[in-house]
Amino acid sequence: MSFHRNVHATGYAAPGDRVLDPGAAFVPSGTASYLVTGLDVPARGRAVVAVLGDSIAEGVGTTTDANSRWPDLLAGRVPAGRPGDRQRTPAVANLGISGNRVLLDDARFGVSGQARLDRDVFGLPGLSTLLVHLGINDIQQPPSQLEASVILAGLDQIVRRARDQGLRVLGATVTPFEGWQRYTPELEQVRARVNAGILGGLFDAVADFDEAVRDPARPQRLLPAYDSGDGLHPNDAGAQALADAVPLRELR
Repeated sequence: MSFHRNVHATGYAAPGDRVLDPGAAFVPSGTASYLVTGLDVPARGRAVVAVLGDSIAEGVGTTTDANSRWPDLLAGRVPAGRPGDRQRTPAVANLGISGNRVLLDDARFGVSGQARLDRDVFGLPGLSTLLVHLGINDIQQPPSQLEASVILAGLDQIVRRARDQGLRVLGATVTPFEGWQRYTPELEQVRARVNAGILGGLFDAVADFDEAVRDPARPQRLLPAYDSGDGLHPNDAGAQALADAVPLRELR
């Protein structure tokens, strides 16, 4: 749905600018209410990177109104070796949705990462690179997927479809979650196997988010300084560590 046909009120796209109603044959012109889903802004000379992610990309655990989600922080990074040159800093589209999974649709959280590629990713103008950070919800969210090979097969499908669109595809390893309400040692083993597959050449390049935010003394959990408090979602400092873990040389 892109608009509500008849709301019995005149709609405006901007002050003094009445909405033209595609349903004018049915209702008086100007009484439709449109739903704005996104804005395209000029990014001349800049790469466009799409982040296909879940609540960690969406920014759960970070400070509200601080723009400290890791894709925000990635967009703000200046490429190494070219101080002050912002022309090559990526323009980042944050496509993170809480609860999003690689494999399954969800009545509460929406369709899977595979299912929303055409809608959310491939239609973006100027897109050159896709960065995929999904998998933790397939592991910990009921019904849990206990076969790492199935998750990896779903990620492989995303990679193949993105390459068919001429995109470079980066993957990110699944971050630790000990302390989260649904953590179990069995699920931790699934995460480890998924990460091994991600690091094993599935993608064109990898951002090792697991290494960036895990506690060296207890690798199955977030470093306490990076934990927002729930064991799963990084705080502002953790989001910065994730952004710093993305190899900018791999973004085109």
